[in-house]
Amino acid sequence: MRLSKRRATTLNRRARFLHQHRKQRGTLPCLETGGTQVYAYWSCGEGLVVSVHLDTGEVPGDLISPDGTISIRITVNGECVFSAD
Repeated sequence: MRLSKRRATTLNRRARFLHQHRKQRGTLPCLETGGTQVYAYWSCGEGLVVSVHLDTGEVPGDLISPDGTISIRITVNGECVFSAD
């Protein structure tokens, strides 16, 4: 899937960060963008954990391919470690 520059800019500008709440221990830091959620947090005994959730039910239809998947690319320090179109 190819996004136009305008569509990508719009999605990125609407992104929001949800911090961990002090009173709700089960919450974790989360970035919401384009109906997806990306959690990045430190876990005792594991280190840095990054968890991507694409099943929120809020992803716009134009971001979902005909087979029901979402294109994703994950990089670490600029190097692609996972890609799925």
